[in-house]
Amino acid sequence: MTAVAPRPRAVLPWLAAAALGPLMLTGCSSDESQAAPPRGIVLNLGGSIGVLDEIDSPVRIAAKRPADAEPGEDIHTLSEQSQLSSGEIVGVDDGTLVSLEPARPERATVLGPAVTWFPSQREHQAWAVTEQPAPTACGGKDLPESVTARYAVRQYDLSGRPGPEGYALPCGIRPLADSAQGLIGLLTTADDSSVGNAKKARTDIVLLDAKTRLPTRTLARDASVVSTGPSRVIWRQEGCGKSGCVTAYDTAADKNTPLPDCTAGTPAGRGVLSADGRWYATALNTTTAADHLAVLDLTEGDCKDLGQPANLSGTDLDGPFEVAWSRTNLLTLDTTNGALTNFDAVSGQRTDRESNLPITGTAQIWGTLPN
Repeated sequence: MTAVAPRPRAVLPWLAAAALGPLMLTGCSSDESQAAPPRGIVLNLGGSIGVLDEIDSPVRIAAKRPADAEPGEDIHTLSEQSQLSSGEIVGVDDGTLVSLEPARPERATVLGPAVTWFPSQREHQAWAVTEQPAPTACGGKDLPESVTARYAVRQYDLSGRPGPEGYALPCGIRPLADSAQGLIGLLTTADDSSVGNAKKARTDIVLLDAKTRLPTRTLARDASVVSTGPSRVIWRQEGCGKSGCVTAYDTAADKNTPLPDCTAGTPAGRGVLSADGRWYATALNTTTAADHLAVLDLTEGDCKDLGQPANLSGTDLDGPFEVAWSRTNLLTLDTTNGALTNFDAVSGQRTDRESNLPITGTAQIWGTLPN
């Protein structure tokens, strides 16, 4: 594919210039009556982009690994990639926010600089987050030492059309999510001196005023964020030694609910939220040495224990375990051997791909075609 918008990093020829027209994509439905196996599964195989029509279909290569790529080099890798309910796949590529259509995964739209991002409450839009070193951006302000950057945000249309200018947030606040009431941020209040020489921040979760960008309400004190999604923020209360320490906040309804109880254990570490915010995949700390994968229904308050996948270890879903939601289907990829599995969150049924995928350790699941 011809590079239309070359960038300083020569290993990004797959990025195309921002299109002027809007993306015409069908929204993904979370209606249980429309649950269907994932189709058009898009993966970064660790150097090339592959598509599976169905979970057991042969791999169709949408973008080949460049012949001049260095050994182990993956020009397609994205960080914090996620598929929105409107269909677009969004992620950060080497400091740039990009979006792409699952029907054309070899062609990405360049949006703007970003170190991280989060979905907008508006469809087909996303917030890009950039940072400036605190010593230069927050000079003269008395801040905890753990505050290392001042953050700025800008909202982009995923088609690439120009939008409004961004703005900087007050020093000490890191933006996390969008809500019907305004942006949600993590406010650093102090350094925790109990952790030795390392500076660990003590933080509150706050709601920001849309005009002044100052905190208007504290949603949780002395809390740390576990996971964020388009419609929920999940946080853990620090110093809590009992059940109910992890809370799911509905950003549209402005409502807190505790995570459902799971018989096999308690949710640990981070997890992955579905695009509609209903389903939450996470690891469980169990009473045995084996961790389990579970899917929590945040609407009905249910927990489905999916057992112990061979490669699930540690206290969260980081590491060799790639996870992505396709409506009510949870796709998992073992990046140690290429095994691909689908879990139906509604029925709990598991489907394993018959043959492992040809991948490298940088493989990722990006998303699927919308219904």
